[in-house]
Amino acid sequence: MPTSTASLGLRTIGVTLVALVAILALLGTRKSLQIGHPSVKEVTVSQSALFNVPAALQIETLESTTNSARLGNIALPFGRQDHAFSFSPVSKWSPIKRVLGPQWECLVEKGDKYIRQGVLPAFEGRSNFPTPAFTDASFEQNGWQMSPPVDEPLPLHWEEAFKLVPEGAPAPDEDSEREDDVSRVYMDQSLPFTNAQGQRDTPPTGGTYYGLYLPEACAIITSLSYSPTYSLEQAGVADEEISSRIPPLHQLSDVLWAVWETMSYEPGNLRYYAVEGISNAVAKPLMDEIFNARRETIVVPWANRLTFDLNSQEGKALFASPNGIAAAWFLIHRAADLGRRNPVVTIFNPDGDNRCMIWDLAPQGEPSVFGPPITGG
Repeated sequence: MPTSTASLGLRTIGVTLVALVAILALLGTRKSLQIGHPSVKEVTVSQSALFNVPAALQIETLESTTNSARLGNIALPFGRQDHAFSFSPVSKWSPIKRVLGPQWECLVEKGDKYIRQGVLPAFEGRSNFPTPAFTDASFEQNGWQMSPPVDEPLPLHWEEAFKLVPEGAPAPDEDSEREDDVSRVYMDQSLPFTNAQGQRDTPPTGGTYYGLYLPEACAIITSLSYSPTYSLEQAGVADEEISSRIPPLHQLSDVLWAVWETMSYEPGNLRYYAVEGISNAVAKPLMDEIFNARRETIVVPWANRLTFDLNSQEGKALFASPNGIAAAWFLIHRAADLGRRNPVVTIFNPDGDNRCMIWDLAPQGEPSVFGPPITGG
């Protein structure tokens, strides 16, 4: 009996120790998932669990991953790839946070970092990001083919928005005398090029950017865009090879700007940047949760649109989303042309399956033409 009692005691102690180890391990895992201040490298342990996003993301307007930190399966540009990034809790509770969780907080934090690059008048700091310069030969050197501009009417779902643009708004109907104010241009990265390392005849990536250019309305509308990086990823090119396989001119914002310079007499007058048909795995759920939280439906016609400034959490998250990134980079890279702006974003979804956003890059002191924005937390 004493031997049996001793064995039982040892077994009890063993079970207790195992239980304690399990509890400590659980606490440690929980700590690693906490929204605290880990660096990018510290987050990698639980990336897929943290974001719960499919590995193959169709991010149509994702900027270069060379200016990105890969967090989970999401590449969110904000600066150097080795830059220490910390998650921090949003300042006020949001119903969207319950659904999107850390991804929501990450986007809000990212948007705040963009703002502090100096895109708003309130922040005097300016980033050290270089401003890419282009010449007439840039397209050919980087393997881009520009389709001849094709005149076409403004898509009907933008009609109400551009009625509010005070000057230069294009008439949307096909009988308009100003039909040629809307030009469709495709940019295809379909030619061999010299890469950033100086290697000539680098094979084309198959990337493509689509844009509607409205010089009179000071606007660009884009959709159906696939970056060179995304195209190579879809082709199965290894991550470590991608940087040597993309042309120096590859970011959506830079390509759009290069085309805009050929279309507009005064490039610095760009004020409206719009995206339609948003369907990528980051921005789509983000917009749907904002629609549901604010309108209790994802069918949101223009008359019921939502407008946010960058003091709001929604505005910051949309600014850092794959479809808002180009607006951020316009303001950061093209500060000399555009000056300080007060960006305001409007989102709507006229038929429930055509998510649209339009950025009003309003000059300092001017209100948005799309109405008073929702502001604050």
